[in-house]
Amino acid sequence: VQRTTQIAEVWRRLKRNRAAIIGGFVVLLFVLVALLAPLISPYHPNEGELSKRLQPPSREHLLGTDALGRDMLSRVIFGARVSLEIQVVAVLIALVLGTILGMLGGYYGGVADHVIMRLMDILLAFPGIFLAISIIAVLGPGLLNLMLAAGIYSVPQFARIVRGSILTLKEKEFVEAARAAGESDLNILF
Repeated sequence: VQRTTQIAEVWRRLKRNRAAIIGGFVVLLFVLVALLAPLISPYHPNEGELSKRLQPPSREHLLGTDALGRDMLSRVIFGARVSLEIQVVAVLIALVLGTILGMLGGYYGGVADHVIMRLMDILLAFPGIFLAISIIAVLGPGLLNLMLAAGIYSVPQFARIVRGSILTLKEKEFVEAARAAGESDLNILF
């Protein structure tokens, strides 16, 4: 009953925020376009006709064609798939690394917390594009390295949020009870 009440309250607040509704609709539309790209794309994104190169927008090609005669609308639609893939993988990388680092720093405190949080401060000090270019320069070009660079850039935000939660929770009675019962640090963290 409590969980249903919380969900109802979140939905009620969300409905009052017009920007959140519009943003949610845009994100949903983007995800649907990415997932349904083969079904909604008018042409194959990599097939072109040189006789139709660099055409302006028309009924046949709504966004025109590129230098190889490929339909630009089809390329944009299929490009949404790549963008979505990059962002999902980057967020997963940031979530996993940030959660682990935040948990370790918050739970153990002391030197471990100091070192981890200073590392996060260093990552936050770099502008995002500079950090991404630096990581790609070290690792080399490629889609996987781009995903890794985007993920590493977002690690500090997750680490700080998780660390704050761990600092709050580690002093609660149930954590002390788990310690007294002989639970390992790993079990307590989970």
